[in-house]
Amino acid sequence: MQFQMSIREKAKIARMVAVFGLLAMWIPPSLGNSGTAVKNSWRGITPLHSSAEDVARLIGAESDSSEAALSGPFKVDGGEVTFSYLTTSLAKIYRAPHSMVGKVFTVYFKPSYPVTRTDVTVAAGFKRCVEERDRTFYYFVNEAGLAYRFLRDGDRLETIIYQPSRAEVRGLAVNTECVF
Repeated sequence: MQFQMSIREKAKIARMVAVFGLLAMWIPPSLGNSGTAVKNSWRGITPLHSSAEDVARLIGAESDSSEAALSGPFKVDGGEVTFSYLTTSLAKIYRAPHSMVGKVFTVYFKPSYPVTRTDVTVAAGFKRCVEERDRTFYYFVNEAGLAYRFLRDGDRLETIIYQPSRAEVRGLAVNTECVF
C-alpha cells in the first residue's frame, strides 16, 4: 500500500519544516539542553559588554553614528532587532559604574515568522514571570538574562529579549524581576 499526501498536506509539512528551521537559527540551541549554560548574546552583541561601536560594525553603520541612530529597529534576517543603551541618566538611576555608560543594555529581537509557546522549548532554569500591571504579556526569564515575551492572547512569542544576567542586575539598583 502506497501512502500519498495531498498538496495541502505537503504544504503544511513544508511550513512546519521552515518554522522549525528558522527557530533553530534564531533561538539559542542550548534552550533544549538544560545542562548547558545559555549564552545571553544576539549575534555577538552582549548586554553590558558590547558598545554602540560593536552594534555599528554588526549592522554595517558608520562608526561615528549617534547612539539614537543605532537603536533601531533594524530589519535583519528572520525579523527585527532593537538595541537600548545604558545612558548617563540610567547609570545614575541604577547606580551603575561610569564604565558601563554607552554599553548595550538590552537587545530586543522580534521574529518575523509566527512562533507560539508550544514551539519554544523553555529549559529548566527559565521561570515564568508576570508583571503586575501588564495584562497583555507574560515572560519566561532565566538567570543568564535571556527572556521570552509572549502575548497572553494566543500564547504567541512576541520578542526574544537579551538583557543583563541576574548576577549583573544584582549589582545594580534595578527593581524588576522580569525584564527591562
